[in-house]
Amino acid sequence: MKIQVIGASGTGKSTLCKYISEKTCAYWIDTDKYLWKDSSFTENHHVEERFKMYNDDIANHQDYVVSGSVHSWNPEGFNDRELLVLLILDEEIRMKRISDREFARFGERMLPGGDHYHLTCEFLDWCRTYLTEDENAVNSLASHMLRLKEASCKTLVLDGNQPVYALYAHILNAYWQVG
Repeated sequence: MKIQVIGASGTGKSTLCKYISEKTCAYWIDTDKYLWKDSSFTENHHVEERFKMYNDDIANHQDYVVSGSVHSWNPEGFNDRELLVLLILDEEIRMKRISDREFARFGERMLPGGDHYHLTCEFLDWCRTYLTEDENAVNSLASHMLRLKEASCKTLVLDGNQPVYALYAHILNAYWQVG
């Protein structure tokens, strides 16, 4: 089983992939671990470190479910996947999820006057560009639609506002139709 789930921040990729991993015992790869050094999301790993972690994961796990993308620094990454899923979500719901998640992570530090306020504002501004950026953007609907178009595997687009168990059922149904 090799499944990759892409989509904008806040669509539920990590929640869904963690759930799939728990149900199937496939190794969960959260691509944020390749990019960020810690949970403060302020310092990136160097590209060489990302490739090492990626190569280790691929070498050590026959079955995996991936939340996120590595396309910006590794365009060939996860090309052995058997199913590529794009999670979409209403923008108002998505931005509310992101704001709630930021508050859960950083609390009052993300509010005006807090030491994380400017970083939070920059992140939220970046998130708001998902629908308007072109396919050359690191994270945009246009770039994700291009990934689906270019994929050599089965693809699926799902509404991330469904319960996680329903998304899991859709994905398993699509996956078993692959073979």
